[in-house]
Amino acid sequence: MNPGSQRTPRWLRRCLIVVLGLVCVRCASTERPREASRPRAAEAVSQSPALPRRVLRVRVYADADHRAQVLHWERAFAAGLQRASEAVREPLRVTFALESARAWDRRGSEGPLEPMLGALEALDAGEDVDLVVGLVSAPPAFSESQHELGFARVLGRHCVLRALNATVQGEARRHLEVSALLHEWAHTLGALHVREPRGWMSSKYGAAWTGFDARTLALLDAGLRHLPRARVELEPQRAWARELKTVLDTLRGPAWEGPERDFLLAWTERVRSASVVLGPEGTPRALTPEERQRLAEVIALEKAGRPEVAAEALEPLAVRHPQDERVQLLACYLAVHLTPALAATRERCERAIARFPGEPSLRMNVALLHLHAGRFGAAQDSLLAARRNLEARADSEPALWADLAGLFLRAHCLTWAEEAAARAPGLAASATVLEQATRMRRQVALPARPDASTGTRTPSASMPQMEPAREGALVREVFDIEALLHAGSSGTARERITALAQAFPQSPSVALVQCELHLLKGRLAPARAACERVLAAREDAVQAHLLLGVLATNTRAHARARAHLERVIALEPSRTEAWHLLAREYRGTKQLGPLKARYREQFARDLP
Repeated sequence: MNPGSQRTPRWLRRCLIVVLGLVCVRCASTERPREASRPRAAEAVSQSPALPRRVLRVRVYADADHRAQVLHWERAFAAGLQRASEAVREPLRVTFALESARAWDRRGSEGPLEPMLGALEALDAGEDVDLVVGLVSAPPAFSESQHELGFARVLGRHCVLRALNATVQGEARRHLEVSALLHEWAHTLGALHVREPRGWMSSKYGAAWTGFDARTLALLDAGLRHLPRARVELEPQRAWARELKTVLDTLRGPAWEGPERDFLLAWTERVRSASVVLGPEGTPRALTPEERQRLAEVIALEKAGRPEVAAEALEPLAVRHPQDERVQLLACYLAVHLTPALAATRERCERAIARFPGEPSLRMNVALLHLHAGRFGAAQDSLLAARRNLEARADSEPALWADLAGLFLRAHCLTWAEEAAARAPGLAASATVLEQATRMRRQVALPARPDASTGTRTPSASMPQMEPAREGALVREVFDIEALLHAGSSGTARERITALAQAFPQSPSVALVQCELHLLKGRLAPARAACERVLAAREDAVQAHLLLGVLATNTRAHARARAHLERVIALEPSRTEAWHLLAREYRGTKQLGPLKARYREQFARDLP
């Protein structure tokens, strides 16, 4: 049986019985023409590519009453699962495997099964298996009604089965166990109750009834083709919904039309227009009031600087509510900041992206993981996707743009960092990004950024423009080469400079590292020529001024040395090496005193 949201109310069922009794007078004349629709469903199965053989993992829980009632319940269920596998192995190319058998800490199996199903779903979301089964005790008297034998969430992952009382024995008992299990499992794949022909999907159990009809096989085939990805990823779910609707459209006539078919059709329509993965009810599953309170406590813990405790408290919610956007965003965020090196962290965030592809903060968190691991290309791709998400929103928060700008800066994508910061004017974080990006451009001699207010570039004949997508690679390579030179690895640095010149033949950044290599090797004339080419392209290239100041100091060209070093201090007052070199140049002159005063004002200490 399927749950209350898909079940006909009792008063309506009674009315339908009366109506169907009247309709059945004419069934003899109407049923034969409808038989023509049956081959179409069978053809849908035969025309689809054959499913690969699959093993479906099943986890089972038995409550205290069931365990007390059924001796060796684990073995009994495993044996029934094996018989169910034999029944579906050929028509559907699937078998069942018992993943684990666990005790369920609950009692009381009387009454409707739907609340028990809800308790099972709350206990275990079952995202790592294909089916979660809950076993409860047998009713006092045997009933042939399927909804008394078991209950499943249509399109869900869970079902509850009652034990059978002692009046059912032998082969009849084994047949009924297989029938009840396959009936409820089929509901989780979208199968409807079937009036004719009699089989496993009949609303009442029959000892002689067995198998799935062709149209039910088509529904099951659609589910098996797209699950389990269709429960967690948007595009596979849409593909499943399209195929499900195709089969449902063949199910016409009084024998099929009703609330079950209407529910499934409505679900397929919701999926087609949804921007996130939907649960069985057609909406992301909501938190209970107690769970909302727990989420608020988790947020408070994180803000109080206790992320480890927050993550531990959040994990049960994250497992139970894979479709809750707030929960999954917070789970990804905490994992990134606590365990960025773990593969599980990246997998968690990427699953969340699959469910909520329009959420920019998820992509920014994944980009941060890539940056931690040095995967700059992947980080750049994630950040561009996050930017598209933000651009698609009419009311994006400025703080998100500032966060994106900071991450673009960490990836050395300066133009994109500046453009993102310009979307969040007035924020301190944006101002910091713009300042640091300007300094980095001067440091590596990149062209000046576009106008922040318009995003347009000012062309210059002496300053070739750099594609934003290539900036990061260039900046990182310049920094790496400088690190090699400072470490004394000039041979490796020379090879890297040659490769950089081939990749960026017009870039003044190449001339900058060439100047540094020549100066290190004592080749003063080539060094001076290379640095002067840099300044011809970008006059405020601070590193070129510093290198020319060092070169002029060593050749006692005092006027040139002082001019270049003063320019360094004007551009980057924090460059202490320029202050120290300039103090040597001003030694014994009237300029030394004012220089010391400027240094004291800048650093609040005396110039050494």
